[in-house]
Amino acid sequence: MKKTFKNIAMMALALLALSACSSTKKISDDKSNGMTSMTNEDDIDPGFMVLSDAQYDLVKRNNQFALNLFSEVKGVGSSVISPMSVTYLMSMLANGAEGVTREEIMAAIGAKDFDIDEMNAFYAYLMRRAKTADKQTTLNIANYIALNKEFKLKKKFASTIADSYQGSVEALDFNDSKSTTRINGWCSEHTDNMIPSIIDQVNPSAVAYILNAIYFNGTWTDKFDKSNTKKEQFNGFTRDINYVDMMHRNAKYYYTSNDVYSAVTLPYGSGTYSMTVLLPNDGKFVTDVTKALNADTLASLRRNMEECIVDLKLPRFTTEMKLSLKDIVARLGAPAMFDASRADFSSFANGNVYVSEMLQKAKIEVSEEGTKAAAVTMGMMKLTAMRPQEPRRVDFHCDHPFVYLIQDNYTGAILFMGQFTGK
Repeated sequence: MKKTFKNIAMMALALLALSACSSTKKISDDKSNGMTSMTNEDDIDPGFMVLSDAQYDLVKRNNQFALNLFSEVKGVGSSVISPMSVTYLMSMLANGAEGVTREEIMAAIGAKDFDIDEMNAFYAYLMRRAKTADKQTTLNIANYIALNKEFKLKKKFASTIADSYQGSVEALDFNDSKSTTRINGWCSEHTDNMIPSIIDQVNPSAVAYILNAIYFNGTWTDKFDKSNTKKEQFNGFTRDINYVDMMHRNAKYYYTSNDVYSAVTLPYGSGTYSMTVLLPNDGKFVTDVTKALNADTLASLRRNMEECIVDLKLPRFTTEMKLSLKDIVARLGAPAMFDASRADFSSFANGNVYVSEMLQKAKIEVSEEGTKAAAVTMGMMKLTAMRPQEPRRVDFHCDHPFVYLIQDNYTGAILFMGQFTGK
């Protein structure tokens, strides 16, 4: 039996607002629906806090996808990704896919066993909610398809992208360099120029470029005083010593700790969004933290937080990253869409297509004022060869007289003709 959505809720907050150290004041939980109140009462949408069991399960599984994705890309240097941007791109691709290709995509992002129309409705709500969830914080989610003018999208797919994903579709001449300018211009426009470009040049043989952009601009509820920012030592991943601009603030924050790490939550704006920082304990490393995190521990993290007076030091930093997602997403359970011989995007456009490339550019800036972050995730669709049909099996036994001919295949002209009768 398929799981269905009865109420539409805000998954993005479950991913972003892991907030929640005095023994007398803890984050309050609503046990009836598994959600935690993170916002001021005046800012709460009455429907926002209602999360069905099926939706809560979807949130957990999508969070697991986010953790798996990060584990694949974190490396040893600074990194930043937007799992939600990847999820939006893949959910759009799922609508153009059929069969195993669709099943793999939906399973990878946590939507296995869910009806695709209700999944679409859920993501549509996230986009609407993002615009109004916090008047002091900006969260914009945008979708766009640049389509080679030689092709046409299937009507149902185009309708879903417009209705559920508020996506614009634009037919472009992929032989014209202006198409590159247009696609990159869309990225810049929807990320406040944090991601000014996503491609170097349009591939003339591409069928389409499918893009998602996410832009976040949040001011700390309580800003850091710039006069308290000092150059301080920072011990790197490989025990190298660097010096960073270290912000400093002594105030009330929600805090928790365990054998592996301690965690502090810094809210933005009216509290709808927040950043949770997980700091490895002495003798532990980032790899230990990521190993200790899964969908269940992530969900319970904020429930263990208490309000404490925290002497907080946090570096001021900027990180940007360009990442090819093709092999990573394939390893995370969705390989068929990248395989020209297996991909089934028969609900996408005319012609047999597959995802030839998937990549993301992301950037984050953390300062005394707050945080700006942006990401663009792109999938490039290309034509496959016609899928070979399984040949029909027949018997052809030349055990009696037959006729033969030799032709010019270009003109069809018969060059020789004869028969064989056994003599």
